[in-house]
Amino acid sequence: MGETVLLGAAWGTGAVSCAASGVACAGAVACCTAWALALVVIDLRRRLLPDALTLPGAAVAALAALVIGEPWAIAGGVAWAGLYLGVGRLIGGVGGGDVKLALALGTAAALAAGAAGLAAAVIGSSVLTLTAMALTRRRALPHGPGMVSATVLVCSAAQVL
Repeated sequence: MGETVLLGAAWGTGAVSCAASGVACAGAVACCTAWALALVVIDLRRRLLPDALTLPGAAVAALAALVIGEPWAIAGGVAWAGLYLGVGRLIGGVGGGDVKLALALGTAAALAAGAAGLAAAVIGSSVLTLTAMALTRRRALPHGPGMVSATVLVCSAAQVL
């Protein structure tokens, strides 16, 4: 678990320094990539998204939105997390780690591409997970990889377009 704390701290340091400088920062991208890959690997192996990564990610995403001057983007994270919390309580299938990860990813998607980007990430994450379930013929798969992948696609498309 010590490595997850270190990855969370590295991601946070890189993201905040990038947000504070206002420029694209290779170090921050590397930290964010390491953070996202760690979450995907852990979720695939253990079906668990550890608090040591999800909570610092949510805090850093919110801090980055504040530093950049776009505090409204935090509402994207709260909206995605609230949606998952509601779905998890009503019909199940969404874990607490997914809810906490949605805080960071929703903020990132909203920062990158506004409300449309947030909607695309939320819908895309479900499409990716359901597609993976169909291809593997499994009734259940971890949802974190779909969430991370959809958000990366949204953020990448927002930079290109």
